[in-house]
Amino acid sequence: MADGAGIDLRAQLANGHAALLAAVAQAAAPRRRLTVSQWADAHRWLSGKASSERGRWHTSRTPYLREIMDCLSESSPVQRVVIMKSAQIGATEVGLNWVGYAMHHAPCPMLVVVPTIESRERWGIQRLGPLLKETDVLAELLSHRTRDGKNRQDIKDFPGDGLLILGGANSAASLASMPIKWVLSDEVDRFPWELRGEGDTIGIIDQRTQNFRRRKHCLISTPTVKDASRIENEFSESDQRHYYVPCPECGEGITLKWENLDWTKDQKHPVYLCECCGGIIEEHHKDDMLAQGVWKPARPEMSDITRGYHINGLYSPSGLGYTWGELVRQFKTAQHDKPKLQRFVNTALGEVWEDRSRDVKPRELQDRAEAYRLREVPPGCLIITAGLDTQDDRIALQLVGWGRGERCWVLDWFEYPESPASPATWRFIAEYLNRPLENAWGRRMYVEATAVDSGGHFTHEVYSWVRTEPARRVIAIKGANTPNRPILAGRPKAVDVNIGGKTIKHGVSLWQVGSDTAKHTLVNRLHADKDAPLDERMIHFSQDLPDEYFEQMLGKVFNPDRNKWIPRRGRRAEGMDTWSYACAASHHPALRVHALRSKDWDALERQLQPGGLAAIGDADSEAPEPSEENDRSKEQTRPKKKPRKARANDEFSDWRV
Repeated sequence: MADGAGIDLRAQLANGHAALLAAVAQAAAPRRRLTVSQWADAHRWLSGKASSERGRWHTSRTPYLREIMDCLSESSPVQRVVIMKSAQIGATEVGLNWVGYAMHHAPCPMLVVVPTIESRERWGIQRLGPLLKETDVLAELLSHRTRDGKNRQDIKDFPGDGLLILGGANSAASLASMPIKWVLSDEVDRFPWELRGEGDTIGIIDQRTQNFRRRKHCLISTPTVKDASRIENEFSESDQRHYYVPCPECGEGITLKWENLDWTKDQKHPVYLCECCGGIIEEHHKDDMLAQGVWKPARPEMSDITRGYHINGLYSPSGLGYTWGELVRQFKTAQHDKPKLQRFVNTALGEVWEDRSRDVKPRELQDRAEAYRLREVPPGCLIITAGLDTQDDRIALQLVGWGRGERCWVLDWFEYPESPASPATWRFIAEYLNRPLENAWGRRMYVEATAVDSGGHFTHEVYSWVRTEPARRVIAIKGANTPNRPILAGRPKAVDVNIGGKTIKHGVSLWQVGSDTAKHTLVNRLHADKDAPLDERMIHFSQDLPDEYFEQMLGKVFNPDRNKWIPRRGRRAEGMDTWSYACAASHHPALRVHALRSKDWDALERQLQPGGLAAIGDADSEAPEPSEENDRSKEQTRPKKKPRKARANDEFSDWRV
């Protein structure tokens, strides 16, 4: 070997050795401690696809986000961070900065949860994708992992102990896997309150973090409807922080509230009136005020564990979000449009929507309860229907009696505490439905139609039971996917087919129910009854109904922005659901309670209430059953078998818990 070549080789070996020693020294050196905001200022680059301002991230642009991000740093003892906010305030960037910080600076198992499996892909493309591509340190970090096939759309593997999983709140499978140290839950008000058969959705997510002492969970959302908002619930259990900014006139710290914005002189350029000194604050003062702002908790005793942050659109920095004048125009445009007004309250003010015009309290319903017993048929009640709802460990059932003008009486309600998977449960329900009730004239009355919900986990059991024709006009129902449908569709859909795909004659038919229409009917009537005299009320309640029933009758609230009924926080809604199903049963084509004419009601009264009120106690022999002697319209279904005879024993009054 030539001397020159030998010298070059020795030099290369020496340089390689030096480089190796330097790398080892760097790896062994203590890692510089960074907060999330420091990491973002040093490394984050905003993409034009996801941000209105492309370029390097500057926390000073949105100074109210600094403390929130730093609570998510690995050195912070805070375990739970709640952000209840308006839109266009930068909260989503907090979550993305935290993800980047975890991947590059503090590798650990991390879970990001979005409302649905379907929205997971969209979040990955629109939010996570630009973060990983535009931020150089993250792009470099993942480049070799992409080549070796360790990454896919819902899982990102990165060096150290790093793993990023994307999950959907509507999928138990996407939430159940390895233990997780940090969790980001985005738009939690879109999460279901409960995963059927699994329990509370947020509780399931929290269980994933229990193995880690330094666990963290950040929950972000604009709020929705009062008593049905997850983020409102989480914020109420936090230390409840608001951002105080100094008034340029008096120097006192104030929070920006919508009611203090004044546009009486100029709608395009409204001013803010200081709540302390009454001084006029113009919008150009805002950026300086934000830079001097500070978060203050209403419940400081919670600050070491759960910090909650509430901020609205009035705080948006100049050039980001809407101006005060734009917010005023949105507010005035929405005045006569309830969904738009709710959207403004939620997304511009970051506050829950509360429709007080239809607000009815459970206690008010209890106060309206009347002196008749359960399974006692009051005067005026001429047709009885039932609604059934299946749950994993019980069946809820409600009997409703109907009279002229669709006035109704709740005749019974209970939850039978046995699984719908058991044939014995369905035998009990059939026997109950066939047991006659008796009115004040001694006339026997039967349940004329029953609607049973076939959704959920027991569709097969419901279909099997309906096939047996266990009682009069038992129909399987399912809620319509589109709103504003009729309470009961005109024709059912045959769901029983043979091996060749042909419909089986006399098989099970599935009826579509406008559940939202029925619930609107219920709540509107409850509201109208508020000041009505007793004899004019549309809905009557027995004094024997338990307190829980009245809670469940108001277990859901309507969200006009999403045009759907959603559960209230911490409440079940089987009372409301079973009333809606009993209402659907009353629309059966053989009954059509909603369409009966005065002469039809007259005929029923002559049959069931002979002689009127004066004849109470003088009832003669048993009258023919109304369903067989006085059909209100021609049956549109096949002829029914005779119902089973009611048992003579009194077991139905003893099993309740």
